[in-house]
Amino acid sequence: MRVARNTLIADSGFLIALFDAREPHRVAAKAYLSSHPQPLLTVEAVVVEVTFFLAGAQRRAFLNAVAAAALLVLPPQANSHQRIAELSAKYDDMAPDYADLALIDLAERTDLNKILTLDVQDFSLYRIRGRKCFDLVSWH
Repeated sequence: MRVARNTLIADSGFLIALFDAREPHRVAAKAYLSSHPQPLLTVEAVVVEVTFFLAGAQRRAFLNAVAAAALLVLPPQANSHQRIAELSAKYDDMAPDYADLALIDLAERTDLNKILTLDVQDFSLYRIRGRKCFDLVSWH
């Protein structure tokens, strides 16, 4: 699947902020998307994380956004699980969660590096193909 060069990778924290009315970064997330209408891309593991933290109408709104392709979800490739296992070993000292590792794999497969995340500490240390830094998009 080809993606537009201006596509942003979306991590769980940003998406939870966007859909959870109680989230302190909600206004910032909505304002960012209003002023930067770029396509958003994520992985299934992030969808699972977000739905775990949302409930009721907020969960339904998020899943409807996914269903309407307002948030593109790229499935793993045949070798993605092998790459995620390699990344898990590489970042073992950081105890990364599966969703973070899947986002690194996504960045490597798409050549995208701009990410919307609240997890600045980890994503400032992760490397794409072992070299390239994530570009942490300032939104909050």
